[in-house]
Amino acid sequence: MKKIIFLIFISGICVISLFAANEPLVPEDFIPASDTFIIKKEKPDAVILADSLTAKDGIVTLLGRVKATRLNDILTCNKALLSNKPQWMLATLRPNLHRKESIIETRVLREMNISAKNIFIRKDDGFLSASDTVVVSIDETTWDLATHSRVIITADDLIGKEDSERLIFSGNVKIYEPEGENPSDGMGNRLDYLRKRSLAVLSSASGNAIINTWELNPETNQKERRTLKGKRVIYNTITKEGISE
Repeated sequence: MKKIIFLIFISGICVISLFAANEPLVPEDFIPASDTFIIKKEKPDAVILADSLTAKDGIVTLLGRVKATRLNDILTCNKALLSNKPQWMLATLRPNLHRKESIIETRVLREMNISAKNIFIRKDDGFLSASDTVVVSIDETTWDLATHSRVIITADDLIGKEDSERLIFSGNVKIYEPEGENPSDGMGNRLDYLRKRSLAVLSSASGNAIINTWELNPETNQKERRTLKGKRVIYNTITKEGISE
């Protein structure tokens, strides 16, 4: 049984998908002129939809309502460039990456949305970068549904890797909570987000990293605003606890 990738146009949408056929539709000794549309035997791990597709010099250009689905990731945009060797994707024109993951270490279900002017993904090593005007929203819910938190991080640039615990934000970094009675906020030159531990580590070489949070006063039994400032400020987005160094 042979497998082949087909381009099917349905209602103006170009669908890149894979299906099985009983008989080969191309001769076995067929050699494509380039690797742009090379047919692989293994099942693809991503499906991409778009309104139109063009290819030149090994680069595929997708335009209009682009949607790429892979495992727990959904990437949408209005323009994308694809390369096969090496395999990478550059999304532009209002790109947004939605990622859903379950963190065993902290028993948290996380949904993350990344938007920027450009989002670049390299398949070989799972490298991700976004720039500029980066906005990331992170929703975390404990498995027992007892606790939910939402934070938004803005920055000039973002880099990370799929198998790494760390997302690195740089350049005019800000973090804040848009919901709740006692929202926290902070700023710095760099923020390292440790995904498995739900920790935001703000840093500034000048010592101006700041987190404004809330702390319970045992004497009044009321929460009071507390400012943490230093070269490094560590904030837990689930427990709302912070320390400065």
